[in-house]
Amino acid sequence: MNEKDRLFGALDLEMVDRLPCVSPLQTGTLDLMKASDAYWPQANNDPKLMAKLAKAAHTIAGIESVRVPFDVSVDATAFGALTGKDNIERQPAILKAPITTPELLESASIPDPQTAGRAPVVLEAIRQLAKDPELKETPLICAIVGPFMLAGQLRGSQEAIMDVAMKPAFVKGILEKATQWSILFSKAALEAGADVIAIIDATSSGDVLGPPQYAEFAMPYQKRVVDAICREDGYSILHICGKTTKNMPFMIQTGANGISVDQQMDIGWVKQQLKGKVACVGNVSPTSTLMYKKPADVEAETKRVIEAGTDIVAPGCGFASETPLANMKAMVEATHKYGVR
Repeated sequence: MNEKDRLFGALDLEMVDRLPCVSPLQTGTLDLMKASDAYWPQANNDPKLMAKLAKAAHTIAGIESVRVPFDVSVDATAFGALTGKDNIERQPAILKAPITTPELLESASIPDPQTAGRAPVVLEAIRQLAKDPELKETPLICAIVGPFMLAGQLRGSQEAIMDVAMKPAFVKGILEKATQWSILFSKAALEAGADVIAIIDATSSGDVLGPPQYAEFAMPYQKRVVDAICREDGYSILHICGKTTKNMPFMIQTGANGISVDQQMDIGWVKQQLKGKVACVGNVSPTSTLMYKKPADVEAETKRVIEAGTDIVAPGCGFASETPLANMKAMVEATHKYGVR
């Protein structure tokens, strides 16, 4: 099987020859920047450099996917959010939220992904990667920011959490516009050549939203995005950080093809909940293991994750920029060694 067939098969809950080793989360590292001569922050703003650095995770580190972008502020820039403080080791931060009052919400329009913010950079990078003959058998993943996380970026994260209790109609208004954007951006990415949309809705974590809140303020909006991706014949992976134990039944109800969890979650337990319903994605620790330990430790943890039942080997969150190239390779090699079915 080639890399596309293997990932698509895993997401379709079909038997594959071995587990795929991909990354639905960010893949830019200092080692790969040096190897590809494509560096942050320029690679966040130049489609050629973005494509070059994203490709390096596949051609140099061996990750069996290519993923853009590298940060989670692209969607917010389409609405006019001010970003900055990025450098070679740090992704851009949102400095000023653009929808802080009901009046600003009412006047806010749904951006065009082809022209708004940094979305056109991502779409052009996807087009370049999709045309690359070296990547014709490699799945191309585009990440979008999920509705609840994006609503927090547009309103202010702490303010949005307070609004869930104090101003629910206001936050739902922002969620509506965030969802419409997510659908448009996903469609544009798939039309540009992406195969998989990774929905990064980190702040809808169980650490922030209890089950009733998740069921009201996150799940319905995520489901609309997933449904739209499905209508375009794309695959979807939903990633939520932190403890997602109590919200897992609602995450399943989104209809995503895969659910990605971070290193805090017991991957064996997650597999038990998802078995026969949704592909299980994860969850080698990106910090304590991939960034700080040795290749032998990465191999051991990857083996443990495979034995616990994951369907798709992946880091539990994005690769830290300081992650050694040898450790990225070790995760891939361990998957080849232990992931045969």
